[in-house]
Amino acid sequence: MSTPDESDPAPRDEPVMPTAAEAADSGHARTDAPRVVRVAFWVWVSAGLIGLIGSILFFILREEWAENQKRVTPEMKSVDVMQVAVGLSWWLLLGSLMFLGLFLLLAHHARRGARKARTLLLVVGVIACLFEYSFGRVTIYGLISALLVIVGLGMLYMPTARRFFAESDER
Repeated sequence: MSTPDESDPAPRDEPVMPTAAEAADSGHARTDAPRVVRVAFWVWVSAGLIGLIGSILFFILREEWAENQKRVTPEMKSVDVMQVAVGLSWWLLLGSLMFLGLFLLLAHHARRGARKARTLLLVVGVIACLFEYSFGRVTIYGLISALLVIVGLGMLYMPTARRFFAESDER
């Protein structure tokens, strides 16, 4: 690294990193989220992780589920029940991974003050709750995950959070 002197005929036009105050003023480095928004981020992460844990357990125990289904519906062939169990376990696992990724991404952007992320979390949260119950697979993990989604949504629409998102639109 050199300083401009007589040997360097013209100063370089290199980009200069903004100071912390300049970045905060421009809205790029928002770290002033209220506590309720910061906690809501971790609630969303927990909802996604618990949903993923439930789907992993279903994936591991799919043979047991197939045996129970075979007892309930004896007219179905064992091969058909096992194919449904395998397909359902993969569907649940991939869906849970997708929802965890969406929750992480959108909750992170909401924590930074993006109002669109809060709205998208509302839509994705409703779809995730429906996903938990659409297959008739109501488990304790699905119930806890859905409850955490509802709590996370409620936290993002509390008065302090609404003021935070309204201020981020003004900047």
